[in-house]
Amino acid sequence: MKKRLILNEKNILRFLKDSAKEFPFELKKVTSVKEVTKYSNASFIYRADCQTSQGKKILYLKQSRGHIKRNKEIKVEPIRTVVESEKIKFLESLLGKKIVPHVLYVDYKNCISVMLDVQGNRKMLIEEFEKDKVYHQLANKFGVFFGNLHGKTYNTPPMFDNSAWQKRIYKLWTNWLVFGVKKYVDRSVINKFVNQTKKTKKALVWGDPVHRNIFISQTDFTAIDFDFTMHHDPALDNGVFLAQWVIKSLEGKEKITKDCRNFVRRFVKSYINTMKSHSVSEYHVKGIVKRIVMWMGVYMVSRTDGKSGSYYEKWPQWESRIRETGLALVTSKKNATADWCRRVLTK
Repeated sequence: MKKRLILNEKNILRFLKDSAKEFPFELKKVTSVKEVTKYSNASFIYRADCQTSQGKKILYLKQSRGHIKRNKEIKVEPIRTVVESEKIKFLESLLGKKIVPHVLYVDYKNCISVMLDVQGNRKMLIEEFEKDKVYHQLANKFGVFFGNLHGKTYNTPPMFDNSAWQKRIYKLWTNWLVFGVKKYVDRSVINKFVNQTKKTKKALVWGDPVHRNIFISQTDFTAIDFDFTMHHDPALDNGVFLAQWVIKSLEGKEKITKDCRNFVRRFVKSYINTMKSHSVSEYHVKGIVKRIVMWMGVYMVSRTDGKSGSYYEKWPQWESRIRETGLALVTSKKNATADWCRRVLTK
């Protein structure tokens, strides 16, 4: 049996030339190839700058191997890239062509996907956060994005959840989220919550809506990395996403705290209105919004479990406040920021 091709900077030129017949344009020249290393934890990603019949284009090649990039001990199925490509194609049809990458070609044998660049001139949100830019003016647009994603797929049959790999993804991601919090909170409390969420009506969730996966400008945003897209509790998406702004609000800068809180408020209002526009009942929408509190707390603690600080080149100095607030959200203990979140999300 022929071995699977393992991409590297030297063989990508040949791979692209062989694959170019599948592209909707003529590939004239590949001017540079470089491995993407920053914020790339699991898959192997390469950037190729190209001259084409439609002008300059940036292509990204993504490949999963038998282990994640940052830890050879953590085994994964190479097919994850293929599965993610199918998810991205569906999301493009569901949400439009301007938010997620366009998949040009999938090499099913070698588990490689080729996608068009979706960043353009936008900045990476995690790097903007480090500059105290939190883009509160885009809260409504994010609320519409998640409301459309969840509302259009709410209580629909699972689309990607039947494969062995996808079932493992569901278990792996849920267990990872709750791993850290179980160090501080009775396991029975967390297990009860997880079991409750399994009984809720599901929707397609992004799964990993964190600021390293978002490119942003003053007027819009785009998104990448849909490995963990699955049918799950919609509140998980919202909790993980909004936690980025709650974490930033804890840094201790008054204006940033105000802007972050404005973002959360405006997002929730926009999300609720969008979900209702898709005929999701007020009862179920309220249930989703209330569960955001718990998922947000779970995620915030998981970011401080000693294993997960890789999103920041330098871990935030306010880590203890992040954990303290996360635990207060999970346990309903008094805490100024946690109390504020509960007022906004459970009113």
